[in-house]
Amino acid sequence: MKKKYFLFTTLALLAVVIKTSAQTDNTFSGIGSGVNNTGDFNTGFGKDALLNNTSNSNNAFGVRALSIASAGFNSAFGNESMRYNTFGTLNSAFGTRSLMYNITGASNIAIGHRSMESNTTGSNNTAVGYASLLFANGNNNIALGVNTPRHLRTGSYNIFIGAETAKNLISGNGNVFLGNVILESAPTTAKLAGNNTDKAIIIADGVGNQRIFINQNGHTGIGLGNNVIPANRLDVNGGVVIGKTYVPNASTTTNNTTLAPASGLLVEGKVGIGNKTPNNKVEITHGVSGNSGLRFTNLTSQFLPAATQVSDKFLTVNANGDVVLQKMAGFANTTNVLSSNANLMTTNVNNIPASAPIVNSISNMINSNNQLVTIVNGVASNPVNLPNPQVIQTLSQSENTITLSNGGGSVTIPIFEDTNTDAQSLALAGNVLSISNGNSVTLPAQTPQTISQTGNVVTLSNGGGSFTLPTFTNTDAQSLTLSGNTLSISNGNSITLPAQTFQTVSQSGNTVTLSNGGGSFTLPTTSVTAGNNVTVTGNGTTATPYVVSSADTSLYANNGVINQATTTSGNRVVDMNNSNIWFNTASSTSNGKIYLGSTSVYPSTTGNYKLFVEGGILTEKVKVALRSSANWADYVFASDYKLMPLTEVEKFVKTNKHLPGIDSAEVLAKNGLDVAEMQSKQMEKIEELTLYIIDQDKKIEAQSKAIEKNNKEIEALKAQMQAIIAKTK
Repeated sequence: MKKKYFLFTTLALLAVVIKTSAQTDNTFSGIGSGVNNTGDFNTGFGKDALLNNTSNSNNAFGVRALSIASAGFNSAFGNESMRYNTFGTLNSAFGTRSLMYNITGASNIAIGHRSMESNTTGSNNTAVGYASLLFANGNNNIALGVNTPRHLRTGSYNIFIGAETAKNLISGNGNVFLGNVILESAPTTAKLAGNNTDKAIIIADGVGNQRIFINQNGHTGIGLGNNVIPANRLDVNGGVVIGKTYVPNASTTTNNTTLAPASGLLVEGKVGIGNKTPNNKVEITHGVSGNSGLRFTNLTSQFLPAATQVSDKFLTVNANGDVVLQKMAGFANTTNVLSSNANLMTTNVNNIPASAPIVNSISNMINSNNQLVTIVNGVASNPVNLPNPQVIQTLSQSENTITLSNGGGSVTIPIFEDTNTDAQSLALAGNVLSISNGNSVTLPAQTPQTISQTGNVVTLSNGGGSFTLPTFTNTDAQSLTLSGNTLSISNGNSITLPAQTFQTVSQSGNTVTLSNGGGSFTLPTTSVTAGNNVTVTGNGTTATPYVVSSADTSLYANNGVINQATTTSGNRVVDMNNSNIWFNTASSTSNGKIYLGSTSVYPSTTGNYKLFVEGGILTEKVKVALRSSANWADYVFASDYKLMPLTEVEKFVKTNKHLPGIDSAEVLAKNGLDVAEMQSKQMEKIEELTLYIIDQDKKIEAQSKAIEKNNKEIEALKAQMQAIIAKTK
């Protein structure tokens, strides 16, 4: 058994394949893993893991994990985790396709299959759970739970804890959701929280029942129902209990339970209103002396109790301000007797008799001495002197304060909210006319009217009436006729046109004359001087016109046929006389070209070149000018030159059948070959080949060293195995 164990261990050690490159402390395993890597301290396990990596300290475990990384200090565990990460740093992804599409996001932690899969630029996020923060692309979010949140697209500074919490949330910032929070699928309103909620704190149970809701204004709602936004600092649905030692439903010595009243408040201790240290169950401190701070809105001094409500007790306050119930003094019993005889009324209250005359009539008068006299049952009272003179008082109003002049005092009338219920509006749908908050009527159907004409009678349908157009006689359609020189109008007169005489042109010498007084003009005199092998004959008359002739039929005459008498040894000789030949094409936009060949068809597919030689050019020397050093390929040796990987060159050649950056044969046949440009491109390829050879030489040297090292390790392992096998025999 020991032999088999040692043999398996040895085979496992020999089966490990470690890929190394010229960089420092890199470890890669898998097809394509670490290909084209240029960074240090990287570890890649899996097909195409850390493919084309150019940075440092990356860890990739899984197929295509971190396959195009250009930034460092990332950890990806799972197939296609952080596959497209290019510039993001300090990210950790654990799970298949976690942070798969991240490009620039940094300092993210994604744990779970597809967690933060669609994030591209968001940073400082933490997602734990299957598909947590699946579509989100914000910053500083924390999500713990499966599909949490499922639909969030944009939002930052959120905390989500619970399975599929924040369901239906599409955009939101600064939220804290705990439990299975399900929002409305519609946008947020003043009453309900929807898919764009911000700065809310919601606590729900595991089946979607929201228990506590704190909105962005700090208003707290308890037991209001799902997504109901609290309108006050504290909104509570149900009974509320306040008590330091209160235990809900606790049994007392009589086996009773203590519960708050439904939708009410139960306070175990003392309540202070306007003070911090109440000395009674409820103590109210108004703050103004003489004011209790307690008001009964529906029980005022104007209220009259029923006649049957008789009591010897009343409410009052003691020395401490406590409201107490007092008994009236002298009330031994509740005996009350009221009787009358003639105009005398007698009472007996608690055995105390009293009488008073019944007033039948009363009147007031002011005598001539400005005295007030009251007459009761015909008996006048003593006169009362009135102030003299009388000052008429006036009422005035300022906002809701009414004041009586001359020190008569003022009263403040209550302010009532003016609710306008008359602002109604009309609406028309089809032929139904309705008023808001009211009824509706159906308008009679409207039939469109039509207009028609019969003869000269025009009629409007549906009883719209008709009218008759007047009948007119057209006398204006007249015509002109010409017979000889007589011009006539139909239904009118005629006139005789003057006879026309044709004019003739004649010339005498250089004078041109028009007959019938048409005038004359003199042609300019032309002088021709012969010379330079040019001969002029004639005198310019009709019989003997000027004739210009030349004995030289050179290149500029007779379609380019050269007079052999003007050639030397069959060549047309042009003496330059220390000058240049300039074919000016500034005014020739489409022509101005020189063509040597057997056809006059100028090529158009090779560009706007001015010289074309059909059969080719034979010369002793050709030198092509470069406009600048940028037109040559030395830029290949620059430190920032991006050399295409050979794998991509292979793919390009297989697909396009020519080298990258070099035109195909079809393009060159169509557009021609630019010698200077092609020479530069060929030099570019030569310099790239040189870089490829240098790179391959380095890799071969490194691989040779690695192979030599591996061979030594294998030999050492063989020796150890032989020693182990020898001991076990």
